[in-house]
Amino acid sequence: MKRNFLIGSVLLVLAMVLGVGSALLQKRAAVQAAGLQAPMFEVDPMWPTPLPHRWVNGRTIGVSVISKDPGFIVVPKRAG
Repeated sequence: MKRNFLIGSVLLVLAMVLGVGSALLQKRAAVQAAGLQAPMFEVDPMWPTPLPHRWVNGRTIGVSVISKDPGFIVVPKRAG
């Protein structure tokens, strides 16, 4: 009987300690989250940079990479 009472008391104290610890951690997390701000993004006016040799940015139909060779890029034929 004493053993069951002792085990029950230890479990009750353990549950109380865990509950108090959880409440304190939640409070600390809320305080830390209040100090954080969402990131601010800016437009980069120099992007994309001009490409050399009159290259142009355009559409890509497919990209393939083979282990022994460099990659292949398939682009549509330019009209004109």
